[in-house]
Amino acid sequence: MLISRAGPVSRKSPTEATPSDSLEALGSIPFHSPESASSLPRVLQGISPGLAAALPALLRECPDPDSALMFLDRGLTEWSPETIHLLDRHHELAHYAIVIFGHSQFLGETLIQNPDLLSSFLRERTLGQSFSHDDFQQGLARFRSRTLETDPAPVLARYKRREHVRILLRDALQIAPLAETTAEISALADVLIGAALREAIDNLQVRHGTLWPRRGANPPFAVLSLGKLGGNELNYSSDVDLMYLFEDTAETEVGPLSHREYYVRLAQHLTDILSRVTREGAVFRTDLRLRPEGSQGELAISLGQALHYYTSAAHDWELQALIKARHSAGDEALTRRFIQAVQPSVYRQEVNFLAVKTALSARERMHRRRKLGVSGQAGIDVKIGSGGIRDIEFLVQCLQRVYGGAEPWLRSSGTLFALQKLHDKRHITGQEFEALIIAYEFLRRLEHRLQVRQGRQTHRLPSAAAELRALQRSMAPYSTHQPPVVSFVADVEKRMASVAEIYHRIIYEQHSRERMATADAGFQLRHSPGLQVVDHTNRQILNRLLRDAPVLHEIATQEDLSKAARGNLFRFLTAAFTSSERYAVVLRHPDLVARSLVLLESSDYLTDILVRHPEELVTLAELGEEHVRAGSAYLFESDLVAGRSADPVFAYLAASAAPYNEKLALLRRHFRHRIFAAGARDIVELRDVYTSLGEVTAATEDAFAAAFEIAGAPEGLSVMALGRLGTSEFDVFSDADVLFVCEEDADREQLTPAAWKIVQVLNAYTKEGTVFPVDVRLRPHGGEGELLVSPAQLAPYFEQEAHAWEALTYSKLRFLAGSNSLARRAIAATDCMFQRFEADDGFLEAVRQMRCKLEESETSKPNFKTSKGAIYDVDFLCGFLLVKQKVRDKRGTLRDRLWRCAAAGWLTKADAAQLDHATELLRTADHVARLVLGRSGKWLPSSGNARRVTQTLTSRILQRDFSKGLETELEQTCRDVRATYDRILR
Repeated sequence: MLISRAGPVSRKSPTEATPSDSLEALGSIPFHSPESASSLPRVLQGISPGLAAALPALLRECPDPDSALMFLDRGLTEWSPETIHLLDRHHELAHYAIVIFGHSQFLGETLIQNPDLLSSFLRERTLGQSFSHDDFQQGLARFRSRTLETDPAPVLARYKRREHVRILLRDALQIAPLAETTAEISALADVLIGAALREAIDNLQVRHGTLWPRRGANPPFAVLSLGKLGGNELNYSSDVDLMYLFEDTAETEVGPLSHREYYVRLAQHLTDILSRVTREGAVFRTDLRLRPEGSQGELAISLGQALHYYTSAAHDWELQALIKARHSAGDEALTRRFIQAVQPSVYRQEVNFLAVKTALSARERMHRRRKLGVSGQAGIDVKIGSGGIRDIEFLVQCLQRVYGGAEPWLRSSGTLFALQKLHDKRHITGQEFEALIIAYEFLRRLEHRLQVRQGRQTHRLPSAAAELRALQRSMAPYSTHQPPVVSFVADVEKRMASVAEIYHRIIYEQHSRERMATADAGFQLRHSPGLQVVDHTNRQILNRLLRDAPVLHEIATQEDLSKAARGNLFRFLTAAFTSSERYAVVLRHPDLVARSLVLLESSDYLTDILVRHPEELVTLAELGEEHVRAGSAYLFESDLVAGRSADPVFAYLAASAAPYNEKLALLRRHFRHRIFAAGARDIVELRDVYTSLGEVTAATEDAFAAAFEIAGAPEGLSVMALGRLGTSEFDVFSDADVLFVCEEDADREQLTPAAWKIVQVLNAYTKEGTVFPVDVRLRPHGGEGELLVSPAQLAPYFEQEAHAWEALTYSKLRFLAGSNSLARRAIAATDCMFQRFEADDGFLEAVRQMRCKLEESETSKPNFKTSKGAIYDVDFLCGFLLVKQKVRDKRGTLRDRLWRCAAAGWLTKADAAQLDHATELLRTADHVARLVLGRSGKWLPSSGNARRVTQTLTSRILQRDFSKGLETELEQTCRDVRATYDRILR
């Protein structure tokens, strides 16, 4: 049973309570009107003694007991005996009903007419989960299958009201935070708009006998949302701001209609379905005035016309409105092309206060008109009043426009998310951020409570005492003041005054200061020095969790948590508390927080990612699933790219017309996500190291492919892998060694910048960090050589100039991105080098001398790679045998290469097994140490806890007991490897 914030609902047995007992409790119920209590005896007679005993407590808790009792009385009269019996047996359903009745007369009427909702709460257990777009779509399909109604408008309106009952219940019981509530309302709206669009398409086809000749039965028509729906922040009673786009085409007619007529009629039918008033009300009040030319413009506009308008004729406030533009229904690709194309106009790096002032002036004119329209009305307007919701949203959008041109990361349609980003980039101070977040969430919740009362779009505090008291009681969990009502009003005024002060300081005072300092300089909004967000103490975190999420409180207070796990857990929770979206992720997934403890205990690297990006918590839900690419697809395929499975996000980057900086940010975010998922699987699933390195390699290969496309997919260029990337053993914090190969007749003046751009895409540091370092020094002649080299240049270099170590290095050469045929020719060019060293009597000595130099370069401390008997011993031995003994297939990991030598008869199976075993230990310890420390180390961690965790994880992954310690085992392994190395390469 769900428990209210006031405590659990009382459940007395019939022998413990009677209706007379309940009547004695009447005096404690805060009825506004004494007449309201007159129906209480009748209600008590109609329910079981147990429910009668619980009823006074339920009425005391609800915001409006008068309304709640009236609706309950109606329900007992109008509902079936089965429904009433259900309430008697399941008191929590009575609790739910009274919560709805006490918060909303509008939705109380819906519950009276749809009592089956109560049984669905019991049967389907849907209150504990947030519904997605797909959930609502499936629910609508089931709902429509049970109705005989043919008119879509009342069906969709009724489904909306039914789902609003469930959403309000989650909201009022504080199950869902604000961001989750508005996201659910917005997702529901998208589904309803999509369903209405499909109905409109069908209607048009029936009326005109036309079928769209392309793309199946769906025309290339898109519905874009703006305003609160565009920001996924819709209210219970918001208008929906929409724009209709259709695709430009050379065709002139669709059946008897021209294309323009077809789309305009489709827009008319869609708008009619959405906005027509039915017995269930309208689906939505639809506002189309934000379209190009406003009320004077075409109802639907072609993509080309829209882009021309926004790049040449749109007012600044119209461009600012596009900050929240997103796809709601129809052709998603069409929406994507539009949004990508208008981004440069919306976010211009040269935007200064003149542009902001234009929008500000439009806002002030709008306010003056609205004030004239509501003159004589009393009460505070929480939306357009000074310091209200509109001021916060406008301030955020101004800052986004000023800084978003240079910093695409700031481009976000949601207000709360954008505030977090602005704070992260220090464009608002911690103090300003905290004040704005708290005020915005409070005012939006207050707006919800106002609107849901009667189902009307209102933003003004009521003047009637009873209504104001009910509003105050509904906001009690979020208000700092209790009765009397004047304290609540003062609380609202205080919060809005705080916002107004920040608004004026940032917008007006900064403008005046800049204007006084230099009349001709472009204004830039800057934050004033101030405090950062006040850190929550561990005790404050625990208190909040105890109220919001008892399960998380239990996790955080486990006695067996280690010091490291507990400290990292509170670091993570503190980061999650910095925004409602982040906090919502944590509240929705307590099971994943529990699952993350092993990461927080073991890995500073993965902990740091979770702290910076708490949303990555949901990645842990993927653990244990089967993956398309566990490792490189190149190892045993005859074709260089056979079997490659494209990452859809990186594939999107390849085709996207998004701005360059936006692509870079997405590339870094997605690569970070892939690496976080790989590291988490390593620790949770205890995977073998070659699987781990294969997954990191796969992500790296996909990142190179995306970078190649971002750089313009230059023809006549191939990117080749060397080093650990060449053997598909790329690890976190590794450098990517690559070679750029071009066609002999290529225009190098064009291709060289393209190659450097690929390096820059992956190497450059941004706010999202780098992807990984790229090293191009292994090309012929090293840093002194040309960046690009053709196969015709490689062949003579390999045949005459290459050193012995380069023969080992280029045995790992393989294709990454670009021209496949060019890559094959580059690989073929290595044959002459291998043949040269096969016949070179000095090859062995040259290899041993190079190995000694590397060994001597690191003499002070042990090293996973360079120490005697470490990885380089196995690598050099294996590379030498592959070249010297003419083993043609040199591809694969160090393990693969070892066993190819054994298969060719140049290593005994015993030696291959010993070296394989040693390599796996060294690779595993190295990889685990990187995850634990969050950096590339040369040897085991020096600190006690990090070393202990590294040994424990290595032991569990390899299923070996290092009774004498991991370091002792590594040292003995290296001695054994060096003995084998010396014996074979003598």
